[in-house]
Amino acid sequence: MSYATSSDQSQMSAQQPSMTDSSAIPDLVRIGQIPTNTAIDIETDILDPVVHSDTFCRFQFQNKGILHSNSKIVLRLKTSGVSGYLPVGVGIHSLIERCALRVGTKTISEIDDFNHYIGYKSMFLSNEHQKQRELFISGRRLAHKPAYSESVGATDWTGTDPQLQTEAQRVTLDNGTVADCPRATNGGTGDIDAREFVKVTNTFGPEFAVSIQDLFPFLYQNQLPLFMMKEPVTIELFFSKAIGDRICLNATAGSIGAGQDFLIDQTATELVADYQYFPQEMMEAYAAQNANLSFTFMDYRLAKRTITQNASGAEASSGELILNVGGAGRLVTKVISMVSEDSVKTDSMLGNYHARGMMRKYDGTAADRFNGRLTSNIKYNDHFLYPVDVDNSAQQFHNLVSAEGMVPFIYREEYNFEGQGLANGTYEGHSLKDHDRGLAANFFYQAYGLNRNERINSRGIELYQTYNKLENKSVSPASFTQRNYLELIRVATLENGIMNVAFA
Repeated sequence: MSYATSSDQSQMSAQQPSMTDSSAIPDLVRIGQIPTNTAIDIETDILDPVVHSDTFCRFQFQNKGILHSNSKIVLRLKTSGVSGYLPVGVGIHSLIERCALRVGTKTISEIDDFNHYIGYKSMFLSNEHQKQRELFISGRRLAHKPAYSESVGATDWTGTDPQLQTEAQRVTLDNGTVADCPRATNGGTGDIDAREFVKVTNTFGPEFAVSIQDLFPFLYQNQLPLFMMKEPVTIELFFSKAIGDRICLNATAGSIGAGQDFLIDQTATELVADYQYFPQEMMEAYAAQNANLSFTFMDYRLAKRTITQNASGAEASSGELILNVGGAGRLVTKVISMVSEDSVKTDSMLGNYHARGMMRKYDGTAADRFNGRLTSNIKYNDHFLYPVDVDNSAQQFHNLVSAEGMVPFIYREEYNFEGQGLANGTYEGHSLKDHDRGLAANFFYQAYGLNRNERINSRGIELYQTYNKLENKSVSPASFTQRNYLELIRVATLENGIMNVAFA
């Protein structure tokens, strides 16, 4: 929260209205400015889970003060001798499969397959935020930087120019260390490794924090006035599978660690809860004047299906796939769609938390070369969102930007597998340019902004998609999972200390 201040205290005091005036009561639970100087106390509690296992844990808040939305949950994995690390792009969030915020017996906010959802949201964090904060707080580390040649040799990236080291023709990840990018024929190596604190081989295991506002979008716009609530407020976390879903492995450790459990260190799990306190008279007056509060927020509902695809060397179009993703009778503002190859698991720098793009072919004769394409559209209330099906990846990227309201911080080759700009190097032995195990074409997320501001009719929302061609490098027919998140508008009301929630 931010608060307006004034250097002329006497003038501001003279203009300050009486506390008994209802207009003078600030809205303490909404993030914004309060037009007065106010003494604020912050109290921090370290809460242990009331229930904890390797698959589930529950925290319960104390009903006091105003809960700060940036409170953190600390999670740690046990150390292991296998060369593994937290997945790039999601970090410690890979441990959380589902999360729920409950007041009494009522669920206020809940997200299924949260680790896949946060993989989408991570794209929209700026490079400096990823490098300077998330690298150390959550372990996401999706920052990028130009890949300069950093050692002396005979040639540069192209193998032809032995001049200065001031030209960067490629892009690589930026994890705060120097990438090995020597001047060598065919572009050098550009190899980088995970930092020690994200690896399970370090002395204590990787330990990071998850912000509760990332878990529950409700808290992005609102802060809970716990002192006004009579029911217990709890957070429930359902953890991902210990085998295959929590950790990525070095390319040389696949056969050793693929079937190993990576367990949560339950002694380290804790909730760092920050409670805000304003002067007692102000909080009492606020509670008296606001016995009935209403909160409008966005919540997400998941619809998913399995897509069967041919084995490597036999890629083909999926044909038109029509999926009803629900939303009947609801106000839906956005649909987020992604496809991931479930068989990748630990044998990748991203794990299963990616959005697979189309196949491409740049070698062979001119007639054989192509970039695959996705043809997509949305139908709701008997009308298509786009008058013509969209099959241009540049237009799909524009639709993604329009729906989210900002540009994702990813590279072109990472989105639609076009161009060749990623460094010719590896991350923990996995090629950055690889379609299966690296970054290329693994951020092909789609987002559709429903711009007619209409309530969805009883038929629901239908998603039309044709994947041509969806590449598969697995040794057997792949199992792809298509996940679709509906962004719904919900309303929570707090009346005489009792919370209720309903769809708008």
